[in-house]
Amino acid sequence: MMETAVQTPSFPATGGVASEAVSPSVYEASEIVAGPSTTPIPAPGPVRRPPTRKPKKIDGLLAYTAAHVPGLYNVRNPAGDFLQKESNVEVARQISVAKRDMERRGAAEERQRSIEDGQTPEHPLARTLIIHPGSRNLRLGRANDFYPKEIPNCIARRGDLPSRNGGLKRAANGRSTSDRGGKRTKGEAGVGEDVTMDQEADDTPAEDPVDARIGYLRSYLREKLSANRLKTDWKDRDRVIAANSKVRPEPIPEHNDPYRFDWTEVNGKDYFIGTEALRLPESSGFKVRYPILYRSLNRLDWPSLQSLLDDIETILRDALLTELNITPKEYKTYSVVVIVPDHGDRAYVQEMSNLLLSVMGFREIAVHQEAYTAIFAAGMSSACVVDIGAQQASITCVDEGVVNAESRMKVNYGGDDITRALVTILLKSAFPYKNLDLSRIQDWLMMDNLKIKICTLEEHLVANTPWDFHVLRPEGLTMKYALRTYDENILAPLCLFDTRMIDFESKKGEESFKLNSDGLDDLITSTYGEPTGAMRSYCAYLFPAPPAPPRAVTVDASAAPTPADGTASSNGDAPKVLEEAPEIAPSSSQPGPTEKVELKLPMDATPVPSPLETTPVPPVNSGEPTPPLPPLPVVSRSELIEEASHAPLDAAIVASLALAGTENKVKVACSSILLIGGGSALKGLGPFIAERLPALLRAKGLADSVNLVPPPRNLNPRFVCWKGASVMCNLESLADMWIGKDEWEAVGAKALKERYFFF
Repeated sequence: MMETAVQTPSFPATGGVASEAVSPSVYEASEIVAGPSTTPIPAPGPVRRPPTRKPKKIDGLLAYTAAHVPGLYNVRNPAGDFLQKESNVEVARQISVAKRDMERRGAAEERQRSIEDGQTPEHPLARTLIIHPGSRNLRLGRANDFYPKEIPNCIARRGDLPSRNGGLKRAANGRSTSDRGGKRTKGEAGVGEDVTMDQEADDTPAEDPVDARIGYLRSYLREKLSANRLKTDWKDRDRVIAANSKVRPEPIPEHNDPYRFDWTEVNGKDYFIGTEALRLPESSGFKVRYPILYRSLNRLDWPSLQSLLDDIETILRDALLTELNITPKEYKTYSVVVIVPDHGDRAYVQEMSNLLLSVMGFREIAVHQEAYTAIFAAGMSSACVVDIGAQQASITCVDEGVVNAESRMKVNYGGDDITRALVTILLKSAFPYKNLDLSRIQDWLMMDNLKIKICTLEEHLVANTPWDFHVLRPEGLTMKYALRTYDENILAPLCLFDTRMIDFESKKGEESFKLNSDGLDDLITSTYGEPTGAMRSYCAYLFPAPPAPPRAVTVDASAAPTPADGTASSNGDAPKVLEEAPEIAPSSSQPGPTEKVELKLPMDATPVPSPLETTPVPPVNSGEPTPPLPPLPVVSRSELIEEASHAPLDAAIVASLALAGTENKVKVACSSILLIGGGSALKGLGPFIAERLPALLRAKGLADSVNLVPPPRNLNPRFVCWKGASVMCNLESLADMWIGKDEWEAVGAKALKERYFFF
């Protein structure tokens, strides 16, 4: 009765969810009731749930943007092309441009807030600097200044260091003033002798080359005076020499000396720059050196490139602090416009850019050529810019604001060479100051000031003219000397047009180091430092025309025997030989040493009979090997540039004008010749050039007239390039030419290639 009352609970067939609802007490009761013969129920498995991922922060930032997240660097291929392709360079440039635009917008907003608050805002160009390094002077200033600050571009340091102050001691061109022996050259007569033009022509050349060069200049001046019907007393030159020989110095009292200045005191300093360096006493033990030589880095007076760049940095830092009151902490807020030569060394541009951006830490820079900036100061779009500096002169044609690269010419002489020529000529005329030594910096400055004072190209001023100059010394009083000149002050500037007076060999020296462009030649294919078309045009005499090729000989078929005759002509003569002189290209039609010159016979001609074998034929057509033609001379790049740098100034201008372009462009360039630079301030230089150019232009079949444009009024010719860069800073086009510091650090010199065509 008890067993029938107990019933086994029923379970559903599916053991999923229903099995989970059964409590453990039920299992226990079933085991007790069912007994050992009942199958046990399996335990339920673990519950599996999908894992929950935490959201990344970058997903929230870039969820609604199109920015691309760069992947990991492929370490399996270490030779990548990062910053090697143009697309990569453009990315770095765009980043720099975006950063610069953001800074400019912030500056504009700050300026607007200052105006609203009633404060005077800072000028927009007050944070832009313009730097124009020169061979003698450094010009720098803010873009909103009317004139730049100009200081001597030199540095003085202790030690026995080489220097090239003047390059000429009292012995002018290697000759002492007391060594005046030798024969007199034409144009140089003795005291009391009357020289006629017939006697001058009969004079024998002097043994001294210096006297001969002076004689050439004096002969040209006399011919020019005769052509212009200007009369002068040639005996005045003898009177000038006699008067200069009797001059004695006159001391000036200290209280009445307007030329006296305070000499620089050393006081334990290691270096001096600018005017302080030039006013150091000779006994101080300091040597003055100029870091810029011939508009490039001075590789003669510095032992290494790094020491030279360190001194350039020192000059710039001190000049910015003393002249513009700009401290090194403020460099990162300033932009710099650098003016570079029209034709120069690419490594010089790269080193200056790296110095300003990476070393000194300026915000951005822009690089422009001198001729390009000069036209902005003159208010011209097309011109032929003639820039005469202290050590070098350059001629460049600019057409509608674009520099014509093929028209660039540079010559290695300038105002310093006029000073040396003046010293050389005055020493031949009994110069009263007997202790002249151009290696002393004060003597060089004294003669340079005397050049500015007395030199002219106005030939009607040939006369016995009195002058005076002052010699300053650290100890003692200032000495005043009287001086008389006859034609010396006119002969000295003529060295610009007769370069035989210039000693180019003395300008050469052994370079201490080589400029390394860090592979620029492989990346950049510009012609900034290469020979130009104007240089090749002037040096055409270095490439003589090849000799005329041998003339071919043809046989007249009408005079030859016909097949019907089978014999020679009735008179027994040989066939007529005709000479032809066709135009043959020298490069492809010249016979080589193993080639034979063949007779040009008609296709139907018969063999020439035996009478032709006994007839004499010119040797060139005898069938023997022709001797090889002499090879054309090979002129290297450096030789071509050096030879072109010796060109007279007027010939260099004509060579540049000839490469200005079309006939109309040449006429425009001839009608707007702009003279700039410190050397262009020479009195009478403009009319003298305008008088000499037309004849040279007509010889080349170019324009018949020229017009020289003076610099803007009240603007020193030395400041024209700097002022033009100041005008450019007001243009919006300059915004695309800036190279930021971050871009320079990313791509280096490639940024110069991207911005400027001349590089």
